[in-house]
Order: sequence, then structure tokens, then C-alpha cells
Amino acid sequence: MNAHLKIALFLKKNTTLFIIILCVFFYAPALANKKADSLRALLTKQSTDDTTKIQLLYSLSGAYKDIDLDSVAYFAKEGLQLSEKINFDKGIAFCSQELGLVYLRKDIYDSAIKYYHRALDIYEKNNEKERETQIYLCMGDIYYRQANYNSSLENYNKTIALCEKVNDLKTEGLALIDIGGIYSDQSNFMEAINYYLKGLKVFERLNDKSGISMTLINIGTIYSAMGNYKVALDYVNKSIPITKEVSNKEVIFSNLVNTGVIYGQGKDYKNALNAYYTGLSIADSMGDKSWQNVCLVNIADVYFQMGSYDTAYITYTELEKRSEEQHDITILVSSKSAIGAILIKKGKIREGIKELKEAIDIAIDKQIKQSVFNAAKDLSDAYEQLHDYPNALKYHKIYYDYRDSLYNEKNDKRIQQLQYDYNLEKKESQIQALEKVKLIEQNRSEKQKLIIWGMLSCLTLTIVIIILLYRSRLYEKRNKEELLKQKEEIQQQALKLEELNNFKDKTFSVLSHDLRGPLASFATTMMMLDENVITMDEFRMLKPEINNQLVSLNLLLDNLLNWSKSYMRGEMAAKPEITNIYSIIIQNINLLQEATNKKQITIHNSMNAITIAFCDREQIDIVIRNLLMNAIKFTKRKGSISITATSSPTDMQLTIADTGIGMTRQQLDKLFTTDPKNTFGTDGEKGTGLGLLLCYGFIKTNNGSISVKSDLGIGSAFTISLPVSKSGSNEMSPS
Repeated sequence: MNAHLKIALFLKKNTTLFIIILCVFFYAPALANKKADSLRALLTKQSTDDTTKIQLLYSLSGAYKDIDLDSVAYFAKEGLQLSEKINFDKGIAFCSQELGLVYLRKDIYDSAIKYYHRALDIYEKNNEKERETQIYLCMGDIYYRQANYNSSLENYNKTIALCEKVNDLKTEGLALIDIGGIYSDQSNFMEAINYYLKGLKVFERLNDKSGISMTLINIGTIYSAMGNYKVALDYVNKSIPITKEVSNKEVIFSNLVNTGVIYGQGKDYKNALNAYYTGLSIADSMGDKSWQNVCLVNIADVYFQMGSYDTAYITYTELEKRSEEQHDITILVSSKSAIGAILIKKGKIREGIKELKEAIDIAIDKQIKQSVFNAAKDLSDAYEQLHDYPNALKYHKIYYDYRDSLYNEKNDKRIQQLQYDYNLEKKESQIQALEKVKLIEQNRSEKQKLIIWGMLSCLTLTIVIIILLYRSRLYEKRNKEELLKQKEEIQQQALKLEELNNFKDKTFSVLSHDLRGPLASFATTMMMLDENVITMDEFRMLKPEINNQLVSLNLLLDNLLNWSKSYMRGEMAAKPEITNIYSIIIQNINLLQEATNKKQITIHNSMNAITIAFCDREQIDIVIRNLLMNAIKFTKRKGSISITATSSPTDMQLTIADTGIGMTRQQLDKLFTTDPKNTFGTDGEKGTGLGLLLCYGFIKTNNGSISVKSDLGIGSAFTISLPVSKSGSNEMSPS
């Protein structure tokens, strides 16, 4: 099915926004064609090669701007040749500027820059700063498309500086939101919002519907990227009634793409595809290859997210070739990253790694942070599948470095402050406007002025007195409630502190004994090896036991550090995301393979390969590792462990069951409590119960639940339940 037929079907059943686009599609080209026909009729009557004919040729090229780029180029070249023939500088500049736009939209950037510089030289010589602002803006767009952000920012800042001198607010607003776009691409959301709000202020001052609608949706994309889809859709809904009054195809295209981004990140794939296919039709009609690439890569992204990997792969492969030919860096990085991810999913890991490494090298060079973040994560996972742990660790570190940069909580607060400052300034402007209206009215009649002010004063005084009385009572009531609340919190904190102090003393007493023995044993063994008391062959015989003790100590210390950080410092904050639980299970089974082999324990994993939950991956990884270690510890030799999972629309339940020694009712009652106790596995493995307490805390933090079923001498089964979306919470209890 071709793109235009798809669009027809989409628009047949879509929302208000796309109905508006449909109207623009039918009527805007008709009006432009009518204007072009009138100009062509005038041109046929003009026989003299003079400035009038040049002006007609230039106007004709402009009339075809949103219809046919080849016609724009044809009339602009005709006008340029005639201008050169009669040495008409203004005509040379005007027609060169039109040709620069043609080559910009065709992604022939060297030719575009050449024509723009030619026009710019004439405008600078004639001090036509209004024209200069448009050239610098377009040159900024060229460098932006090439991901040359430094040169792009330089040209946009020149645009703003010139606009301030000539009071060209329209072009200044466009430059401001373009700078916001650069910071958005670099995932610097705070600066992106800052410039978008500056641009919005300019467009509101001009009452420019196109600029207002475009900026509102751009702001929505920032909130969408931060995961706040409700606020993002609020901005889309604010923009829709304004878009009804817009006919500019470039603005409509920008709005469609950004709306599609918001729907896609919110997993509303149907509306996302509607937006992108409609945008693709506009790009086709304009002949703009860069716009086509933007729509195609977003369409491919949606199919990738939907799991239609074959469809996505075909589009990404075509885009990779197109972007290399057109030097479209951003699309090239996106395509290579996605191709690499798909190849890995298809089992072609080394081919996928090659694509991802090429993508991440370009993304790091161009500081496209989101692409670096995504590619590093995929590379780390791929190398881990190949058991190439040094490279897996290398890219895992890059992933974490960029994650911290992308998801800084301070950015969210600073964005909120920028939004507040903008709203405050907007209200102050509205107040100033009202004051001017009042002054005009007051000048009509001095007597009327005195009466109005007198009435307003009395009314204001009455309202102020009422408000003061009300606020005084409200303040007193709130103070009492706050004092009671603080008193209760202090009492609870005191009890919690006392409990934690007791637990700390008991825990470290137990740990000091548990750590001292294995470490002393390890030190003695190494000393005996150094002094030749034991041979290397005897040491090798002892090595498996030493390794087991070190693994046990490592888990004990890991649990202790995680527990102390999360409980004693109050830092148990989850960063939930859609997480594949199956991959965590496989990773930990591999990690504990030596322990299971030693006790000849069989692990039966019947989980679905795509078992997901909405949780903090690191915290749930620790939970699963502790539960598997416990199952191995308390299962006798040649026993078995079974892992099962079930999913529903609201939650995922994971069960780890063993054929171990089981627990009494008294032992079950003491699980998940701050009551450290020594426990011993079937091979004498030691434990303190700290791991289960940590599991309890992490599961609770992730809005989940944990339960236990155990029969003495038969075995135990631990079941954890986690939400598959942002909603849902349960309580923890043994049963």
C-alpha cells in the first residue's frame, strides 16, 4: 500500500488535528496554484529584460515554494541569470536566497551554503539586516541537519542578535525554538524548555498562531521525553485549536512529527503512525528529503516498538543508505543503532555489535546523548551474551554515565521553576495591559474616576478584611494540624531509630564473626601456599571451596552495603522502567552456576522469554539473586529449583521454589524483620537473614509484594509480584 493511500485510510477515522491537516492539504495548494497562474500570465506580457521581469520571476519561484521545488529552482535560476546580465544586485541576492532554500530542502547542503553566502554578501553590503536574519536562520538549519551543533548555534545566535537590532520578532522566535531543538536533541531538557518558553513569549506577543502552536507541541515533546505523558498531551490539546488557524505547511509538518513523538512515547502507536504518515505526505509534496527521513525513521521506530522487526529493519536499512548519501548524521545514528538492536534480537550478535559501535562513535562525537545512552545499553547486553565481560563492563559504564546526565532530578525542578517564572511574567504582562485599559477609561471622566476608585477601595478593603480573617483561621488550623503531624512523625522516627540501632548492633556482631572466619581461612591458605606448606595441586583442590566462600562473602557484603544505604540513609528510591525479568533470571542462573554444580542441583526455568515488569532493574536484580542463593543454600545435594512466572494485565508474579529443608511457623514469622539470626545451609553455608530484609524493602519500594509458602522437610516457595505499569501496590506477608 503506498503512503498516500495509507494516509487516506488514516484520515478517514482520525482526530480533529488530522482533519485540520486534510483541509490544509486540499485548499492551500489550490490557492498557491491560482497565485502562480496569475503571475505566469503577467510574465508572458513582460517582454523587456528589466527589474520588473526579475521581480515577477522571483515572485513566481516563491509561489511554488510549497508546491514544486523544481519550479522554484527553474524560475529562481531564470531570475538569477537575468539579474547577472543587467548587474541587478538585489535580484541576484533574492534569487540566490530562493535557490539556497531549494538545495536546503533537497539536502544538497554545499550548494545551499554557496547560494546563501552569495545572497548574504549582497545584503551585508547594502545593510539589509532583515534579509540577513533569514539567511543566518537557514544556515543554522543546514548545520543543524548535519548535527554540527556548534556551527548551528553560532548562526542562530547571529540571527537573534540581528533580530534584536531590527526588531524582527518573528525570525527571533524561530531561532529561539531552533536552539531549543538543539538542546532537546542533546537531552539538555532544562535549556531546551528555557529557549522554548522564550520563543513562546515572542510568538504570544506577536499573536503568531503558527509559532504558538509549534512551540506548545515542542514543549510537549520535552515532557514526553521525561516520561510525563499527561503534561505532554495537555500541550498537544492546547495546540489543536490554535492549529486550526494555521496554513503554513512547514509548521504543520513540525507539529505532526512532534505530536507523533509524544503519542509514540506514550505507546499510543495508532495515533503516532497517523501523524507520521500524514507528515510523510507533506514531505513528499514539498520534495524535502530531510523531512521524509524524519517521518520514515519515526515510522520505523513505531514498528520496532510494536515488535514488527522485519518491517522496521527494511525501513532502517533504506534510511541508512539515504542518510549516508545526504550526510544526515542524526538519521544515520538512529538507523545504525536500530539495525544493530534488531540484528542482536535475531541472534546475529557480532553483526549487530558492528552497527552499534559505528553508531555510538558518531553519537559521542556529535554529543547526541540519547543515542549514546541507547547504543551503550545494547552493546553492553550484546557483549554479555558473548561472555565478553570486559567490553560489556566498558559499555555498561558509558550507559550509566549518560544515564546520570540524562535523568538528573535537578533538571525537572529547574524546568518547573522556568515554567513558573514564565507564567508569572505572563500574568504580570496581563496585569500591565489591564492597567493601561483602566487608565484610558479613567481619563474619560475625573468624576467617574473618583467614584470608581472609591467603590473599588471599599470593595477591596472589605475583601482584604474577609481574606485576612479567613487566612488567620486557616493558618491557625493548619498550625495545629502540622504540630500534631510533626509530633506523630517524631514519635515514629524515634521508634524506628531505636529499632535500627538495635538491629545495627546485632547485625554487626553477627557479621564480624561470619567475616572473620572465612577471611582468616583464606589468609592462612595463602600463607601456607607462600611457605610451601601445601603444594599447588593441593591449593587447586582447595580453590573451589575458597571460591564458594568468597562468593558467599561477596553477597553478604553486597547485601550489607545495599541495606545500609537504603535503610540507614533513607536512600531506597526506585527508578522504575519496563524491565525484562527473564533476562535477570538468566543472568543470575549463570552467575550461580558454580554453586549449583557443586551441590548437583537442577534448575528448571519455565518462564516466558518476554516476561516484563515495571520496576527498578538493579533492585530487582538484587532481590532475585538473594532468592536464588537462598534456594541453593537450603536445598540438599541433587535437589531441584523451579522458576515459574505468570502475567496479567496489571501485574507479574514470579515464583522460585526449592526442594530444600523448609521452615517452621516460628521461622516464617521472623522473616522480613530486623532480627538478625545465623542460619546454615545444607552444606554449612552461613546467612544472617539480611538478604531477605533487603528483598522486602526493595519489593515494597517497587510497589510489589512478596509471600512465602514453606513446609518443613519438603521445601519453600517465594513468590514476588510486581506491577506491569505505573499503578498497583500490595503488602508483604509469609503464608
